[in-house]
Amino acid sequence: MKKLGILGMGHMGGAILKGSLTFLPPEEIGVYDPSSAKKEEAASMGLAVYESESALCDACHMVLTAVRPQDIAGLLENMKGHVPPCILTIAAGIPIRRFTDALGEVPVIRAMPNTPLQIGCGAVALCHSDNCAREDILFAETLFSKLGTVAWIDESHMCDIIAVNGSTPAYFYYYIQCMLEDAVRRGIPEADARNLLVETMIGSGLLLRNSPEKPISKFVDEVCSKGGTTIEAIEVLKQSSFAETIERADSACIQRAEELGRQY
Repeated sequence: MKKLGILGMGHMGGAILKGSLTFLPPEEIGVYDPSSAKKEEAASMGLAVYESESALCDACHMVLTAVRPQDIAGLLENMKGHVPPCILTIAAGIPIRRFTDALGEVPVIRAMPNTPLQIGCGAVALCHSDNCAREDILFAETLFSKLGTVAWIDESHMCDIIAVNGSTPAYFYYYIQCMLEDAVRRGIPEADARNLLVETMIGSGLLLRNSPEKPISKFVDEVCSKGGTTIEAIEVLKQSSFAETIERADSACIQRAEELGRQY
């Protein structure tokens, strides 16, 4: 059997495929995607290309279901009678029991990745069913470690974690978008403002990563000198209930993930 099968070569499926090729030879990887262009791309890389979900599941040990939550029901129907030894799912909000209810006691590893996986700088939360083999757990950890940071958590927090690493790139992008639009309104050239904002965010993130034991509030305090400019901005954010706004946004994100789990 192939070591890894990938159902869907979209942004996430393609990024995970890229990571898998850093430690697996192409002949150990199978692919299914309904797109003819994606099939041709996979074939040009030396990957095994299959004509259906069921054919791939029959040929591969671990199958990554890189599809939307809305497509899970149809996929599981097609997988009946063709259950692989292990399933790796990245469908937001869909619990492990959705797979086992449909397919029996198949071992399942559930992942919540984010889009920076596409450049090897992602963050992935993982959990697994109790019947997963140790070698499959280690394989999933190795795979995602090639693409960023990995954390194993209890499945009960897999919807909550979407607001920590899954959806949060959009939070950061939106914040930068708002800052950029304000800078342009003030007459700063857009290209200059964007470059400064992006590099500031990257540098700030690296400072946080380099001092993991340091409270984040200390980083805030270091920029907010008493009587200075930044402290005035932070006070406006506090008075505008910025923290409460983030909490409401997180709650809406988590609630939708839970709805997807019930709906699909």
